[in-house]
Amino acid sequence: MKNIKTIIIIILVAGLGYLAYNLTQNDGSGAVMATEALSDFAIKDTSSIDKLVITDTEGNPGVTLMRVDDEWQSAEYECIQQHLVTTILETIKYIKVKSPVPEGAIENTNKNIAAHHKKMEIYENGKLSKTWYIGNPTQDQYGTYMLLKDPAKGKSPEPFIMHLPNMYGNLSTRFVTDPREFECTEVFRYDPLSIQTIEVTQPDSSFLNFKIEALNENLFEVYNNDKKLIGFDTSRVRGYLVQFKKIHFEGHNYGLTKEMTDSIKNSTPYFTIELNTKAGEQNAIRLFRRKYVIDKVGLDGELLEYDQDRLWVQLNDGRLVVGQFYVFGRLMQDIRFFGGEVQE
Repeated sequence: MKNIKTIIIIILVAGLGYLAYNLTQNDGSGAVMATEALSDFAIKDTSSIDKLVITDTEGNPGVTLMRVDDEWQSAEYECIQQHLVTTILETIKYIKVKSPVPEGAIENTNKNIAAHHKKMEIYENGKLSKTWYIGNPTQDQYGTYMLLKDPAKGKSPEPFIMHLPNMYGNLSTRFVTDPREFECTEVFRYDPLSIQTIEVTQPDSSFLNFKIEALNENLFEVYNNDKKLIGFDTSRVRGYLVQFKKIHFEGHNYGLTKEMTDSIKNSTPYFTIELNTKAGEQNAIRLFRRKYVIDKVGLDGELLEYDQDRLWVQLNDGRLVVGQFYVFGRLMQDIRFFGGEVQE
């Protein structure tokens, strides 16, 4: 009987010891803590990385990126900007410890990272390999507070100041958590020889409208509101078609409400451009001038009503994005650009 009691006491003590150990290894959020500081953030062979999940504490939807063959894809968009993923992979490969966090600042730094961070889960060959918690930059902007979690060892009890050699700035800006930022920005990307027709209209100046029809590689017809243009400059037509090889919008519409967006779409466009390919694809956009919301004075001292650098672009799928005049201005031509005369 005495032996049984002794055994029970030993079991209870062992159980309590195990419980106490686990409590000391827990950071309070359910995550097991590592027994020592973890600083091996880098992965030298990034070719083994096949999935990245990036989220934050600020309410953004987060991004999941997956490597498919030699390309990266996301669940949100068919086409994403590959260079943004390349930037992330370069960071994973070359990141280094700048210094440990001073002992007296560890507790506050951990609290700050817990409250505001971006989290990146890195998968290698289908398995979770590392999790980065990316906090704020240091005061001098030469480092970023980061914490590492290992699937086997747990979360590091200490953060580190991380950096990329020869880089000044906050590393967290490299880890985008809004899927829209990854979307490809192409509006037009066409081989000139694939284009069948292009029609450009100015609703407020319809007498300047034109339509180009490609009959073959070097033979075109140009129309001004259904009237043929004769004696036009063929090289200018060919050069105009070349502009459609690479046209990108600048950014998404982050500031307008749905009501404001609908109001713009329902207004009279500045230009409309419709392209049809020989394969039957149609791509049409509408361009709207952006009104200044503050007083802006031009070079001659006059008060400007419209933005001189950017305009609204309604894409073929109906979304409203921001475009640069420098880019879209190449497409915003009128019938006079090609020379010649309208056939009566």
